[in-house]
Amino acid sequence: MNSVLTMIAGLGLFLFAMQLVEQAVQTLFSEKASRWLQRSTNTTLKGVVAGALITAVMQSSSLVGLLVLAFVSVGILPLRHAMAVMLGANLGTTVTGWLVTLLGFKLSLSAVSLPLAGAGALCYVLLPKGLWRSVGLFLLAFGLLIFGLDTMKVAVEGVGQRFDVSWLQGYPPVVYLLAGVLLTAIIQSSSAAMLITLSALNGGLIALPEALALVIGADLGTTSTLLLGAIKGSVQKKQVAAFHVFYNVGTALLAFLLIMPVWPKVSGMLGISDPLYGLVAFHTGFNLIGIVVFAPLLGAMERSIEKHIGKRGHHDLFADISPQSVEPALLVLGRETDSLIERIRHYCRYPLQGRSLSRFLEEYGQVTDLEMQLADYANRLAQQPMTEGQEQRLRRLRARVREAVYALKALKDVADDLALLAESRDPGLQGFSEQILLALERLYQSPRCADLAEQHRQAMEQLHREAYSLVADARVRGISVLNLAREVDESGRHWLRSLAVTEEGTVTGLESG
Repeated sequence: MNSVLTMIAGLGLFLFAMQLVEQAVQTLFSEKASRWLQRSTNTTLKGVVAGALITAVMQSSSLVGLLVLAFVSVGILPLRHAMAVMLGANLGTTVTGWLVTLLGFKLSLSAVSLPLAGAGALCYVLLPKGLWRSVGLFLLAFGLLIFGLDTMKVAVEGVGQRFDVSWLQGYPPVVYLLAGVLLTAIIQSSSAAMLITLSALNGGLIALPEALALVIGADLGTTSTLLLGAIKGSVQKKQVAAFHVFYNVGTALLAFLLIMPVWPKVSGMLGISDPLYGLVAFHTGFNLIGIVVFAPLLGAMERSIEKHIGKRGHHDLFADISPQSVEPALLVLGRETDSLIERIRHYCRYPLQGRSLSRFLEEYGQVTDLEMQLADYANRLAQQPMTEGQEQRLRRLRARVREAVYALKALKDVADDLALLAESRDPGLQGFSEQILLALERLYQSPRCADLAEQHRQAMEQLHREAYSLVADARVRGISVLNLAREVDESGRHWLRSLAVTEEGTVTGLESG
């Protein structure tokens, strides 16, 4: 009984350490990984390599999946290239098995696990927030990971020595495959399923053929996470989940029906005699073969998925990407910021043309509602551990929204005067109205312009001169032309400040500047 409890304790430590590793690598690597992923996925081969490398480094296929979802959702990454990244991510997860085998069973670094965890804990507690604190968290997690592995290994060996495990033998391989699916679906971690399988194999609880079937099932069980998340998710999420399921089912069938029966001969030809190495080599091998088989079919699969699951459209990205996933959340916030600012630009360029005053005020209300949603998401995001570059990007995005909304608010505050001016029959006031509309159209005609600030300054000087000459005629009609000129000028100044913030980074906030 003690061995069983110790085994559960080791598994708990391993799962907790994996969560800490994911949290640490999000801070240490996710920003760079995000940039590299965007630049390195313009072909299927590059997408596969990028997905494999990033997953191997970050040891988190779920985080890579979130990055992929964010890229697809905001239009940065085509679905086909996202599918290629997911192929690579499946291969990248096999690195965990090699690390577990080497560190937990072959090299046995258990003697340094607690000192490593202790040193990391001291760094995390004593050092200020930033890079070194994240390094401390990573060391703490790595030490606990090794300790959990060693605890699990010793406990499973004890179970094999104390209990008769012959009853586990004799079941057909498909039972072990289903057990692997169920195990991974329950604990939501293919890495933990691999640890359990390796421990059972090392402790003599199961033989290599049963372990092979368990690993195939564990790979298939990883689809449960995306399936659950896609039930009420966006179209993009359903599309990615559909591909993930289709690919994993196809690869599992390929491995179970064709590769597993011949693996003993293949491993013998490769000179692999150790069953632990044979298991992790099999895991890597069938995922690699799956990539070779499915990569040429990605185009046809993309067309079929988009046809049967729906077209991509706008949706509530904030419901799909949690602020706890900092880099994907920043990507989503950046693209939603772009969308809101483009909407503001259109409203400011044509404030009352083709719409009534009440409609313009209603549109302003919609903008402020969206601003509140962005602000709430940004506030929750600001509570998460971030790098200095990520904090700068968040401040930039907030400043862009703030200045753009102020630009629209300045026009909203004089919307009544703009409406009266447009209805006036006085030639001078009509000319003044046309001058304002021309200035607004030039100012907001494009997201950015090299000499826009100088153009705006000259236009406002002329507008103010004209306003002073029309004060008396405008007052009779209840129009404050001086206030109009000031607010149009103020709108432009806020807009130019929003553009200046944008120029410090890219439109989507991917660069830290």
